[in-house]
Amino acid sequence: MRRDIGRASSAAQPAMDYLPFIDVAIDESAVYSEYGEMLQDRYTRIQIVTLKPNAYDMDGVTSGTRQKNMDMRNYKDESRGWFSRMMSSRNITRTLIAEFDVAKPDITATQALFSASFSSNNREGESWTTNENISSYATPYFKVGPNTTIEARFRMQLSDEKESSAGANVMSALTQAANLIAPTSTLVTYFNAPLMLEASNFLNTSSSTLFGQSITEQSVSAFSVKSWTDKPILVISAEMPDTDDIKNTKDKGSIGMWAVYLDQPIPSIFTAGVSDAGYPDFTGVTSGDILAFDVGEDLTVYDYIFSRLDLSDRIATLNDTADPDVAGLICNRIERGLSEIGFTSYDAAAGVWAASASDQFNSSAKTAFQSETSCEAMKRWRMLGG
Repeated sequence: MRRDIGRASSAAQPAMDYLPFIDVAIDESAVYSEYGEMLQDRYTRIQIVTLKPNAYDMDGVTSGTRQKNMDMRNYKDESRGWFSRMMSSRNITRTLIAEFDVAKPDITATQALFSASFSSNNREGESWTTNENISSYATPYFKVGPNTTIEARFRMQLSDEKESSAGANVMSALTQAANLIAPTSTLVTYFNAPLMLEASNFLNTSSSTLFGQSITEQSVSAFSVKSWTDKPILVISAEMPDTDDIKNTKDKGSIGMWAVYLDQPIPSIFTAGVSDAGYPDFTGVTSGDILAFDVGEDLTVYDYIFSRLDLSDRIATLNDTADPDVAGLICNRIERGLSEIGFTSYDAAAGVWAASASDQFNSSAKTAFQSETSCEAMKRWRMLGG
């Protein structure tokens, strides 16, 4: 039964704006989307894009002309002067963080969207550091299943410390360090998903450490990803307080708006080619390309299939007998194994074919393995033109 997506419209109004620095809007059709085949068994990724960064468009940036007049930050107004620095140190940090928890597959990702830091003391003088995330992918590609959901959290953290800390360049320090342990693969798999969680936990722990006592505002939204749209699913607008007093919400200023999208779904990670029917086009893709694809740290498709799936005895038997039943068992195990770690059915079929063409099998075993009747994955590969 379809829910009424207009049910959020109500005469009821909140008694007070308890999150004065952040506002989040969600597309209700994304929250209550019905079953759709466009995303299931496809890969997508979460993209964050700023809306009208600094009130410029592409023409405005190249011409140096703003679309509209706006207030400009004056560092001189934020300066404390030598006497204030002599009397006390001060470190002000303001950061906007986006976190995403994907369920089925289980993925956690964190992105810093904006940070502004001001450090003032009698030893080092004064320094300002400001960073803005214009556009980024919060996750690599991941396979969408029938029950995939995403929970998004946007958090504004504010701190005014009277003693200088080591976290002046908050955004740079956090994101660069987190990238050291984030997965380098273009696809989220069973093997590199824990690294994403580790990177996310590092970012959250580091931000808590850097901020110490702080004002924290957070908004949480959850939505399903059964169908795809090119429109933003979430939009966040954020403001930050003046450096004079982070508790003063009347003198706050806008730092921008960001939109969260799901990237256009793709059926395969091995090829950019797509047929008119929406199926992957593997023309020109070699078995070596597929087998060399990284699915984890120091782990390729070849390594995973032939060292992790416990196939040695069956491979030896197939090489001795060319038994089609044994070929079917190997084929089904490889397909299931690739699906389990995060491959679509198309890429699992491509992986089965690539394995069959590897140096693990002699010619008679390859003939039995590559028969269209050996398993559904090989049949699917043939249907795709392989």
